[in-house]
Amino acid sequence: QVCSLRTPQGRRFPATMGPMLRQTSGAVPDDCPRVLSVQSHVVHGYVGNRAAVFPLQLLGFEVDVINSVQFSCHTGYPAICGQKLDGKDLQVLVEGLAANEVLDHDYLLTGYIGTASFLREVVRLLDRLPKSCRYICDPVLGDNGKLYTSPELVDVYRAEVLPRVSILTPNQFEAELLTKSSITSVAEAAAACDALHSLGVATVFLTTLDVPDATKGGEFVYMMLSEPGRDKWLLQLPRIGGGPFTGTGDLTTAMLLAWTYVHPYEAPAALEKAGAVLQATIRETVRSHKGRTIGGKLVPPELRIISSKRAIEEPVVFTRCRLVVPLSPSPTGILFEVVGLRVDAGKPLAECALGPSDREFLLQLAARGVPVGFATADGDHAVVVELLDGRLAPARSADASGGPAAKRPRSSLEAGCCAAWGLELAALVVVADGVPSIERARTAGAVPVAWLPEGCASTVMRELAKAARFTVSSAEALSRLLPE
Repeated sequence: QVCSLRTPQGRRFPATMGPMLRQTSGAVPDDCPRVLSVQSHVVHGYVGNRAAVFPLQLLGFEVDVINSVQFSCHTGYPAICGQKLDGKDLQVLVEGLAANEVLDHDYLLTGYIGTASFLREVVRLLDRLPKSCRYICDPVLGDNGKLYTSPELVDVYRAEVLPRVSILTPNQFEAELLTKSSITSVAEAAAACDALHSLGVATVFLTTLDVPDATKGGEFVYMMLSEPGRDKWLLQLPRIGGGPFTGTGDLTTAMLLAWTYVHPYEAPAALEKAGAVLQATIRETVRSHKGRTIGGKLVPPELRIISSKRAIEEPVVFTRCRLVVPLSPSPTGILFEVVGLRVDAGKPLAECALGPSDREFLLQLAARGVPVGFATADGDHAVVVELLDGRLAPARSADASGGPAAKRPRSSLEAGCCAAWGLELAALVVVADGVPSIERARTAGAVPVAWLPEGCASTVMRELAKAARFTVSSAEALSRLLPE
């Protein structure tokens, strides 16, 4: 048995791509990543675990569920009926899992938690999970300036939870509470993310960002991605009317867990796919379901999770992340040093080992006058071909004749291409799948990008990502770096 996840084109990624692959011995093969999801539960509707578990299961995750609260409906309804678990209740459940030797999860996912004692017990739970377990935390505290949990939880999150978190997914209001700051601009949002890193958080996905210099008068919804020591990203999504919607944060966090599993060293790709799922689900919700008034209270429409099944399994990315601080100068040339693309002069691009969408993207770039070249190692030299009129031709020369100069010394490869193309080195993007090539590009002053193809071993991806400034798993993803 092979557990698998899908890309937007429907190709299947075997679970062995994931860094947290679980191997077990027993009669039934079990190599799917295991998640322990601790969130709210409602009998009717889609928030908390009801919004997170089914999508994760669709994507091949084994999900064990603990309900922090059990309500008849979410709190947007006029009647709120049900029970809250406290720390002792969670402790009892955890003891049972441990006694039965099933407390062996790859991920801990938490959402709404009703009491401080329960939240502190989550911290103790972390100590009993495998050291390799990654903690994905949605610090559900409030939204739109309104706190809907106990203020005590804010301090517990800050002091006890955040130092243990692998991925944090606060909305803007929650980020403000946790950092004790105000966010009124993109720059202040970036500063808040840095403050969260200083509290111990490894990766921050700010799931809502409503500030004037981002949302453009409410026309768009923005998300921000921040990793320590790396460039920050923004994802712009069109605002969809018909809300407000409940459960969107729970669905988003679950999808970020899933897609960071597939793209462990390309976080922008995970955010793009999570955003695509969210947008498709909201559109389906608006298309088929409207809010209604109950007991004099307007109740928002429930997310159409079930009828969004295909969008969850095969998210189609229409919007790419963009850098918070764009590259300067803007990239105006691309050079690939990727083994296995099978590039030769005289071949049409269609015969290279690139997917249809990647080929179309590169053809569009070339048609706009952006130089696109491919270098293949030949000893101390490299054979360079260039995309011209839909075909691969020997690269242009920098000398007065303007004739082809297909072979260039590898030590000055980037400088030679820039001279031929009339570019400055800082405007050249070098995409490579080898650490020496990435390091040479960085030393030369070009923009080094690691190529992380499907099936690449996790250890290789880690080394490539460490060496490069950016990472991509497709040529089309380079649009994140290019001028709009």
